[in-house]
Amino acid sequence: MKCTFLGTGSAFDAGLTNVSMLVEGGDKRILLDCGFNAAHACIGMVPDAQNIDALWISHFHGDHFFGVPFLLGAFFSAGRSKDLHVCGPVGVEEKIGQVVDLAYPNLRAKIDFKLVFHEFSPGDQHHVSGFNLKTCSIDHSASALALWLDCAGKMLFYTGDGQLTDDCRKLAEGVDLAILEAYGLDDSVKGHSCVRENLDFVISAGIRNAALVHIEPLVRICCIDEIEALLSPISSARVFLPEQGQCIDF
Repeated sequence: MKCTFLGTGSAFDAGLTNVSMLVEGGDKRILLDCGFNAAHACIGMVPDAQNIDALWISHFHGDHFFGVPFLLGAFFSAGRSKDLHVCGPVGVEEKIGQVVDLAYPNLRAKIDFKLVFHEFSPGDQHHVSGFNLKTCSIDHSASALALWLDCAGKMLFYTGDGQLTDDCRKLAEGVDLAILEAYGLDDSVKGHSCVRENLDFVISAGIRNAALVHIEPLVRICCIDEIEALLSPISSARVFLPEQGQCIDF
């Protein structure tokens, strides 16, 4: 599989695009989250409107799904015709309908492609567009799901936002790539994880590669030396801060 980091920023980071990743397995592509400005980065990276098969929404905060109206509008303008599979927590169809109708009241009636919705509860497993998807709950201020994804034997784990749980550890065990929210440096904020907590998680779960994203802007700017000092001793896994636009094969 291949993962392209379209954005790595937190909700109100003026310097970075909201966290969003494009994951490719064979000829299939799934977009993980689509916040305020992430859809712009997605369309810039994948201009062919037919080339994204599915969309995963981890939870219903604006920095994770308010880019959907732009995404669907761009697909419509480009003449997309094939189905788009939309996955997320229970209520995803209603939430997507609300945000799209608020932005463009007539858009859903105009589009020439079908939105196929897949609702997930914690512990659910579904096969969608060539990807096997499993979920578990994660502790956040909104109902949120962490995601395990498999395609052709390669495994990815993505937290979205939230405090890691025992179920997260079980689901992420041995994955090839984990994408982990690291809001703070070494003190967890309620409903979020921190860099130090993530490092313990990576080691205990036997994760091979881990990308830390969604770092709070002041922490990212002021504490980069401390973050790098925490990462450097880790020898059992590659743990890194991805750059926007960075692409890794795993």
